[in-house]
Amino acid sequence: MTDIRTRGFKTKAELDEHLADIEKAAEAEEAMLPRVDQSAEEQETAELARLQADLTSLRRRVALLREQAKTAISTRAQSADGRANQRLANYPWLKLAGIVAVTLLVAARSRSLPSSGMTAMPLAFLRSR
Repeated sequence: MTDIRTRGFKTKAELDEHLADIEKAAEAEEAMLPRVDQSAEEQETAELARLQADLTSLRRRVALLREQAKTAISTRAQSADGRANQRLANYPWLKLAGIVAVTLLVAARSRSLPSSGMTAMPLAFLRSR
């Protein structure tokens, strides 16, 4: 007669490893269940504290990512400015003309966009000129 419980495992070590994984999963599920000796208020307080710790951690990550983005953008802008200064050292007016051209293109493009509440006032100011 075949032992159904061991079917699918080639060795006893594989079976023992599988059973250990099942036990770990069961222990993790038990840890997530509320304990009977805790009152509902204590459980809610513990959950609130855990959520606040998670929120603090996420805020720190967002602040770190913002700081890294600022650093990356400023580094790229400085390197682009440095390259432009090297290339246009004899023609500084050309750099200014490029900046003016880009600004005019952005302004013309923004005028054609539909205005929403956030953009209505700046676009109205641009259109009045």
